[in-house]
Amino acid sequence: MANSYHKGNTHSAQAQSADELFVYIDAFIRSCRSPAVLEYGEQVMPLRTGEFALEVRGNRLWIDVWHENRSLSRRIVAIEERATGTLDCSIHRFGGAPGKISFLDLDRPQTAHRTLSGSRHNFGEQFRRMLHRQFPGWELRSLSAAMDLQRSFSPLFPRARLTRGQHQIAAMACPDAIHEPAFLTFAVLWFAYLGERAGSRMLSTRLHLFLPESAGSLTAHRLHWMAGRELGAKLILFNADGSAGEVDPNDLGNLDTAVQSRYKSPHLSPETHDLLRKLALRDGIGICPELSGCIGIRFRGIEFARIEEGRLCLGLESKQEIAPGDFARVETFAEQLALVAPELTPEPEHWLESAVRSHITALDPTLRAIPVHSQVLSLSGRDRDSIDLLGISYSGQLTVMELKTTEDIHLPMQALDYWMRVTWHAQRSELDHLFPGVPLLPDPPRLLLVAPAISFHSANQTVLRHFSPTIDVERIGINSDWQTNLKVVLRLSRGDQPQSQESSYGRPKLIPHQEGHRQSES
Repeated sequence: MANSYHKGNTHSAQAQSADELFVYIDAFIRSCRSPAVLEYGEQVMPLRTGEFALEVRGNRLWIDVWHENRSLSRRIVAIEERATGTLDCSIHRFGGAPGKISFLDLDRPQTAHRTLSGSRHNFGEQFRRMLHRQFPGWELRSLSAAMDLQRSFSPLFPRARLTRGQHQIAAMACPDAIHEPAFLTFAVLWFAYLGERAGSRMLSTRLHLFLPESAGSLTAHRLHWMAGRELGAKLILFNADGSAGEVDPNDLGNLDTAVQSRYKSPHLSPETHDLLRKLALRDGIGICPELSGCIGIRFRGIEFARIEEGRLCLGLESKQEIAPGDFARVETFAEQLALVAPELTPEPEHWLESAVRSHITALDPTLRAIPVHSQVLSLSGRDRDSIDLLGISYSGQLTVMELKTTEDIHLPMQALDYWMRVTWHAQRSELDHLFPGVPLLPDPPRLLLVAPAISFHSANQTVLRHFSPTIDVERIGINSDWQTNLKVVLRLSRGDQPQSQESSYGRPKLIPHQEGHRQSES
C-alpha cells in the first residue's frame, strides 16, 4: 500500500477506501515519537492519547482532536504526499469546503520547516481576519509572507496592501515581541515599495503596524524620530484572540536606557605614553581608552594587554601583571602576535573600532581625537554585533558613530536606537561629565554610519530617507582593505543614493570621496 501514496500520486490515493486510508494513517501516527496534526490556517495540535480519534464512520474516515481550548473534526478524503516525518492529506470541512492537513512527527528535524511554514501561514490568516475587522470598506488587494530577496522582504512579517478610492494602506504584522527589533525596517521598505509602485495614481499611502500587545514601545520610540507625516504611521496592538485596536504611541512607556555615571580620564606616565605611541604605529594594533580610565591594547580586535590604575597586564586568555617599566616585553609580545596572525581569529568589529579611533579625523576633521567613548549606554535585552562610539566636535556637538564590518539591513535602525538614547540623555544634561572642559551644544547629535563602502545594504538608503530631518545622518564608506590603512571612499548624506543608481532597491555604486568634503560644507 505504501507505494500507492508516493509524491504526485494523488489520483490513486483518492481511489482508496476509508478502511485502507485508516490503516495507512494509523500506522504513520503509531510510528511517530511525537505525533501532531497541522491544518493550514490554524495552530499545530499534538495528538496525545485520549485526546484524539481516527475512525471510519459510514464509509468515511474522520480525524477528531479535542484540546482544552480548541477542537478539530475533519473528514479525510485522500493522502496526497508522504515524506520523512510528514503525511499530507486532503480533507473536507463541514459544509464540504476542501482543505489540507498534515500529520507530523514533531521529534523529527525534517518537520521543523513544515511546522515553521505552517505557523507563519496561520499567523498570516490571523492577520487577514484582523485587516477585515479593522478596515471595513477597504479592499484587500494583496496579502503575502513570501520571501522576496530582490526587494528585501522578510517571510517573518506578513504584509498587505489595502485600497479605497485613490488611497492605499501599507500594513504589516509582527508575530511576537521577540522579533520587534527587526520589524520596522521591513515595514518601511514595504511602505516605500508600494508608494514607489503607485506613483501618481494614489493620493496617499499610509503605514499601519500590527504588533502583539506585549510589544510596541520600541517601535513607538523609533517612529518619533521618523518622518511621521510622510509615513502616516498608525500602531495597532492585538491580543492572543486576534482582537486589535489602535493605540497612542505616547502611551507605550518610557525609553529604557541608562548612561555610565562616571568617567575617569587616564593618567599615564611619559614612558607609558611613549609605549602606546610606538604600539599604535604597528599594523593591526589599536589603543582603546575606556570610561573607567583603563586602556585596552588590541591586535586585530583581540585584547592582549591592558593598563589599569597604573598596572600593566599582558596576555590573551588570561593576563598577568608585568613589572613596571618592562615595556620591551609588551613590544616583543606584539611582534610575536604579528608572526602568528594567520592562526588567530580576529574580532572584526573591535578591530574596526581600533582603526576608527586611530583615524577619527579621516572620518571627520571637525571631530576631536580624544575623548572617544565606547559602551556609554546599556541596551538591556538586546544583543548587538555592532560597535557604538560617542565623540564630540571642536564646537561641542555630540557625534554618534555606528560601526559595522558586514552588510546589515538593520544598520539604520540599530543606529537610531543608540542615537535616540544619546539624545534623550543629552537633553537632560546627563552626558556633560563625559567631555570635561567642553561645553556641549544643545543641537541634536550627528549620526555617522561607518562600514566598508561595499558592505552597505542596498535597502539602508531607503530606510534613511524616512528618518526625521532633525537627524543629521551620514553614511561613510571606507576602503575594503581598511585593516592596513583606513581611508574614506564614499560619503552620502541621509538617504542620498550614489550617482548612476537607477532604483532605491538596487546595489549602490561607489563614487569617489572628495578630500575636504566636510570642510567645504562647514
